[in-house]
Amino acid sequence: MNASSTTSTTVHFSGLTGAVAPMTWSQFGMWGAVKKFHPYDTYLNVRFRVEIPAGCSLDDVLSVIREMLVKHEALRTRYFDSADGSGRQEVVGAGGVEVVVEQGTEESLDGLLDRLADRSFDFDSELPARFGVVHVEGRPAWLLIVVSHLSIDGLARNRLVEEFTARLNGDHRYGDDRALLTPVARALAEGTPTGVLRNARTIGRWKRFVERADVTNFPSRLPGDREPRWMRASMFSPALGCAFDRIADRNAVTSPAVYVALSATAVSALSDRPTAVLRCMISNRFTDAEKSYIGNLSQACAFDVEVGDAVFDEVVRRSMAASIRGYSMGRYRTDELEAIVDATRFDAMHNDFRDAAASSRPQQLRSVPAIHSLRSRTVIGPPQGLRYYDDKFHVEVRNGAGGPAPAVLIDRSYLPVAEPRDILVAMEAFALAVLTEGRHLPAVDAFRVALTEAVDTEGEVSLDERSGDG
Repeated sequence: MNASSTTSTTVHFSGLTGAVAPMTWSQFGMWGAVKKFHPYDTYLNVRFRVEIPAGCSLDDVLSVIREMLVKHEALRTRYFDSADGSGRQEVVGAGGVEVVVEQGTEESLDGLLDRLADRSFDFDSELPARFGVVHVEGRPAWLLIVVSHLSIDGLARNRLVEEFTARLNGDHRYGDDRALLTPVARALAEGTPTGVLRNARTIGRWKRFVERADVTNFPSRLPGDREPRWMRASMFSPALGCAFDRIADRNAVTSPAVYVALSATAVSALSDRPTAVLRCMISNRFTDAEKSYIGNLSQACAFDVEVGDAVFDEVVRRSMAASIRGYSMGRYRTDELEAIVDATRFDAMHNDFRDAAASSRPQQLRSVPAIHSLRSRTVIGPPQGLRYYDDKFHVEVRNGAGGPAPAVLIDRSYLPVAEPRDILVAMEAFALAVLTEGRHLPAVDAFRVALTEAVDTEGEVSLDERSGDG
């Protein structure tokens, strides 16, 4: 294989049981988003890569892909609208997927992954998974995978990374001892009397919430146009993570609650409103079968956090309580919710994709001076323009190598900040401030000071061409 060659092969499967069923509630919600955003729905595609161990041949890799297609129905499911407008899923018992094979380098991985991900899935003719194998120095070194968000969510992605890794390393029975919940089984369970009752109760909670709360944080468009309108940037910050570990510990809350409080404080400060309303994705993974489920279970909840002039520790405790309330709003029929709630009124989203973050506590908290010294390791990725997005303020928290990797997306037609980088810099500075002397100030005041300093010191924090995403 020469340095510029790209070929492809097809992995076939057959003889499996097929099925047709309604979409699950979460699939149907994502189906609406895919159709609404098309042709810009490619940002919804879930992409990841798995390192191939030395000694694995291309045939070994293709065999593992076949094993995973056979085992996980979500990777061989097509989606379509039925005659009555309801979404349907069809698990196919025979078919194939193309695997792109390319000679490359470590630096070229993102390019191929982008090419695999930056095309909408054609569910009439294509299964919801794409694969690429990159050879480096003469051997298959990386398996690249892109899956439609209809078929997996963030935690299913993590499970797939674990299972592909194990099978590529020779454990071809990995996970076979676990109860296997399929999307078809999930959809059928949602149609039972128990599922109908759960949906009715959740819809009732949403109705009461939107009647009580003003859910739009940024109602007024700013004068003038900025291009690109939507911008995103990410940051890797061990200092932020260690500071928030200490704050979580002193308030006896989980780590994700502190990050929710950060987003609530930022929204309140930027909107000049005392209450922040956030949407947040709920994983809906409570049972053992749900925790290992390969499919999309996540649905959005919503809650409000009263920030006002409270100090950050109080905002943290309020955010913890609000997050718990949110869990009661995370399982519902999307079509019934849309009949009573205008989704476009919600404009701020917070998502924490760190797996098992709620149960993660550091074995030993770092000292305050040690945390400050970690700022030298902060990396801010280059800004990215997006063609379309449906939030005005959007935060994602992911795992980086040794610390959190938050990303911020802003709609510059509504937010009074020119660059997402400024918000990221302010977030880190704010975390360090409220760790010590700033903890007694109103949280919004401390954040505004940090944001002003971030804007005034533009360029003093070095940008790095690497992304902060882990």
